[in-house]
Amino acid sequence: MCGEGNPEATLALVGEAPGEREARLGRPFVGRAGRLLDQVLAEVGHNRGDLWITNVVKFRPTVEVAGRLRNRAPTGAEMRQWLPALQEELQILAPRAILCLGAVAAKVLIDPKFTLSRECGQWRPGPFGSVIAATYHPAYLLRLEGEAYQRALAEFRADLQAALATAAGAAAVPKAFGMNRSEQNPRDAQGVEGREVGR
Repeated sequence: MCGEGNPEATLALVGEAPGEREARLGRPFVGRAGRLLDQVLAEVGHNRGDLWITNVVKFRPTVEVAGRLRNRAPTGAEMRQWLPALQEELQILAPRAILCLGAVAAKVLIDPKFTLSRECGQWRPGPFGSVIAATYHPAYLLRLEGEAYQRALAEFRADLQAALATAAGAAAVPKAFGMNRSEQNPRDAQGVEGREVGR
């Protein structure tokens, strides 16, 4: 499955792998997680036409459970298999900023030891002259409830806004390499302290 969006975009979102609906329709992020992504993009005044969306693994990894195919996380071998294709895709697109959606993409593109609980929203130099950060995968948000969901959703929205600003050439965010979200903007610290969510 190929990526989708604006090939001239300065922001690329990189997810993990297609799910059932994505595999059926041949498009990334068109299931429940994709609808949440579209909703948050609309809330911050953007849509898919403003960016590029792709995945590390280009096919749906599955496991059979009780006679039915279920989604599963891609294996290390599968990620290594598809990494050259992703690298070529990003090199051709040459986005100014890359936002990894979830820990799997972050482990591939940022650091194998990356953890969202400690490094979510931190910007650093990325591949092919870009800057890169990671945030929650929308599918993870959909598994949360109550205050945990609202807090993580607010962080996801803030990370997406920061990525869009960075991609647009805003100077403030790239100076914050290695800083967490609250250090980048002290006004954003409310609701981030005491975070109980992570992947």
